[in-house]
Amino acid sequence: MSILTKLARAICIASLFSSLQLFADEEETQDILFGKRPTPWFTGPLIAPSGYTVKPGHFKVQPYLDVFVDVGHYNSHWKSESIPNFYNISLRTSFKVGVLSWMDAQMAPKVSCKETQGVDSYGICDLPIGFNFQIVTSSVDAPWPAVKLILGTSIPIGKYQKLNPRRKGTDGMGNGCWYPEAGLVLSKLFYFTGIHYLETRFYSTYRVGTPTFVKGRSVYGGDKTNRGTAYPGNTFIADFAFEYNLTQNWAIACDFYYSHRNHNRFSGKTNTPAVKPSCEQFSLAPAVEYNWSKTLGVVGGIWFSVAGRNTPQFINGILSLNAYF
Repeated sequence: MSILTKLARAICIASLFSSLQLFADEEETQDILFGKRPTPWFTGPLIAPSGYTVKPGHFKVQPYLDVFVDVGHYNSHWKSESIPNFYNISLRTSFKVGVLSWMDAQMAPKVSCKETQGVDSYGICDLPIGFNFQIVTSSVDAPWPAVKLILGTSIPIGKYQKLNPRRKGTDGMGNGCWYPEAGLVLSKLFYFTGIHYLETRFYSTYRVGTPTFVKGRSVYGGDKTNRGTAYPGNTFIADFAFEYNLTQNWAIACDFYYSHRNHNRFSGKTNTPAVKPSCEQFSLAPAVEYNWSKTLGVVGGIWFSVAGRNTPQFINGILSLNAYF
């Protein structure tokens, strides 16, 4: 089955979500006191989450269709090197449900199809879960931002070890690591004139790599002789994002994204250790939103790398829908 056929199938699956009654992002737009000013219609940037939790008795469903293409690799000197294109088409859906007035719970199941050099694999990826806690709320007139605390982890259900060398890395769907994390989200809405608003967000998180048993070839490298423990490096992520409505219906958004991961270590029996050096990357994710009303919107855009060290050079198309009940 060709990659284009699988892409078409993934798009068809994603289109099923469009039959839902969609609600524009974010929860805070329903709570902020606008006074006599018009209410903005926003769907949200592609990556940075909202600084508000979902209220009790409500839930939010947000499917994403991602089409990743690794078109190169940044070496240790920040230079891009050519590699065969590596395709990764995934469908992930974020579920959030309000638990308390100041807390919600979330999970984001994901399935992927990967292809490179004529071979492909597909499967279930690791499952992120977590809880969000409202620390500070805000309004359009308040000088301070809303603040949300994120505590989460990733359930390692995706395949990460005993990889088939003939699959050329396409059969690696997870990390085998729980990656507990703690993060903060700040968001602030500014009013200009007429219908024009600017929302800014800052998202930062720190993920801790936990010891992971490895047997055979894995996503951490190595070969079939590997039998021991991999120690994935800790990861730091920072993302500044904004969205601005040009009209009541149309808005633009962009994420400015940075990530750093420490080097991986390995201990155990092996001829080729499953290790990777530290890495970091800068990327951008501009997007366009169209909102039919404050309860119906869609956002789509491109996430691409700008610079990196020991990381892939990539281009990612993203389409996201919202349903808030």
